[in-house]
Amino acid sequence: MRILLLGATGFIGSEIARALYLNGHDVTGVARDPAEGARLVPGIPWIKGDLRQLTHAADWAGLVAGQDAVINASGALQTGLRDSVSAVQQVAITALIDAAKAAGVSRFIQISAAGVTDAAPTDFMASKAQADAALVASGLDHVILRPGLVIGRNGFGGTELVRMLAGLPMLAPRLSGLKPIQCVGLSEVVAATLAALEQPGPVALACDLVEPDGHDLGEIIALHRRWLGFAPARFSPLFPLWLIRPLSAVADALGWLGWRSPLRSTAVLSLMEGVSGDAGEALMLLGRPCTALTDVLAGMGAAGKADRWHARLALLFPLALIALIALWLVSGLVGLAHPEAAMALLIDGGMSEGPAGLAVLGGSVADLAIALGLVFRPTLKPALWSAVALTLAYLAGSALVRPDLWVDPLAPMLKAVPALVLALMVRAMADER
Repeated sequence: MRILLLGATGFIGSEIARALYLNGHDVTGVARDPAEGARLVPGIPWIKGDLRQLTHAADWAGLVAGQDAVINASGALQTGLRDSVSAVQQVAITALIDAAKAAGVSRFIQISAAGVTDAAPTDFMASKAQADAALVASGLDHVILRPGLVIGRNGFGGTELVRMLAGLPMLAPRLSGLKPIQCVGLSEVVAATLAALEQPGPVALACDLVEPDGHDLGEIIALHRRWLGFAPARFSPLFPLWLIRPLSAVADALGWLGWRSPLRSTAVLSLMEGVSGDAGEALMLLGRPCTALTDVLAGMGAAGKADRWHARLALLFPLALIALIALWLVSGLVGLAHPEAAMALLIDGGMSEGPAGLAVLGGSVADLAIALGLVFRPTLKPALWSAVALTLAYLAGSALVRPDLWVDPLAPMLKAVPALVLALMVRAMADER
């Protein structure tokens, strides 16, 4: 089949893309950055498409033309600098449904979420429900899949938050009063998607994909901790919910700087409110109930070093980034506040006053620009490379102008080397997909 796949670079969509390709389908991925898509899922063609801008049926006409099926695995967890939940999950998908119907697409598969309703407490769930309703009302041949908390080797949103909490050293926080969460393995979401394509038409089907029994969040964290191979937590303090909300508020604010933190209120509220569905509906597509969480984790194989690194480094990443921002911010401010002292270091090394002043001013402004670039997620990578380049320039310049600083008892130049390495490590952890 010729299939147009939305969200093909995402947590769920990338696995669906690989499975479709391996099963011989002619699948085309839609991504904001087709080059990134080609790196993540090579072997399939990619089309550039930003769902925030594809808000009318005419915008989709060229993309759906000639396609036998459309699979929507796209989503935006929360509105922020780079995302608009209503545009991505409701407006764009409603327009796509209209375009698919006009183009004669034979099947539309929508990856939704368990428990979606118009009255849901988050825009994520409400907009998914609205898109589901538009698909049903369209009369298109369709299958709506509603997975619970999806567990896979990678992670995003609530799944990534669970992985991070499981990676806390010696600590497994517990929250009281939370509702049960029903999970589903990512492989079963993929299998259900393939089965949905093969259903004899016409079909109008909605199917929850959840394990038979739910778990509280503490149990899910403990099971992940055991799968990761970490020692059992020595401390399991009970945290009141009000302690979590300020962290979510900060994470939400950072969303307007482009950061997609798993601590944002949508992910946290979804875990607090529980995730539930009808476990019996999986029989319609899988012919059996979804696998229990313990078996899902066992089926992923033994966790390796990369899995443990991800869990622990996901916790350290924001701390490392904050340290870098503070370093470059303070360096720039100090240079502007005390230019004479900075200039004296260069003049003592033989530089004349004019060039020394320009070097101090230029260096301070560059430091502040790097700090600002590190704050905004879209400019993170160029800011990190700029930090590496400028640090190397500082090290080379000091070797030429003030080589004595390399043997100074306080080691001011040697201390720049760990900062250089930290910038490189943060850059290595900066990829989102």
